[in-house]
Amino acid sequence: MKRFSSALVLCGLLAAVALAQTPAPPPRTTAPATSTSGAAAPTGGTGAEGKIAIVFFGAFREGIGEMKGKLDALNSEFEPKNKEIQALRDRIENLNNQIKTQGGTVQPAVRQQWVDEATDKDKQLKRLAEDTDEMAKRRFQEVGQPVQEKILKHLETYCQQRGIVMVFEGGALQQGGLVLFASQATNITDDFMKEYNKANPSSAPAPTTSKK
Repeated sequence: MKRFSSALVLCGLLAAVALAQTPAPPPRTTAPATSTSGAAAPTGGTGAEGKIAIVFFGAFREGIGEMKGKLDALNSEFEPKNKEIQALRDRIENLNNQIKTQGGTVQPAVRQQWVDEATDKDKQLKRLAEDTDEMAKRRFQEVGQPVQEKILKHLETYCQQRGIVMVFEGGALQQGGLVLFASQATNITDDFMKEYNKANPSSAPAPTTSKK
């Protein structure tokens, strides 16, 4: 099974720890689960049983309660850094506007002071953004990795129970233009999230399903 990444947004910075934003999955139709052995089939299912399936990992950010709770907590943890980054950006923008609109009306020494401050703030912003990004990656590994492992293990069990022999990441397929046609029933994203949340209740707010 392929590992997936999750998304962590830090005040306009997209930490590279995250699930890349993937296109919304296409609508799917449901079909009753069947069992060739005559035994009762597992609950849930979308008609992809015994076939290749597609799952959109990007939907897990909001659709799996445990993951949503972890990432929301991390965003709150980094909120002070986010505000500091935004304040630097705002100051740089104001200085550049000041230089552009008023630079010709003030003494050269004053204009140079603005230029020097803008240059210094820009260096501060770059260092702070890089440090925050690295810190976010480390924190995600500490906090999010156990949930990732748990989700992947559950996905493996989910597929084994339903005879699904291979799963592709839907966003990667769409972005790469690798698939010309896929039945709507192959998209197991919503059903998998429902089954995972049922087996692993979370105190996070009720997750949303992927867009249709």
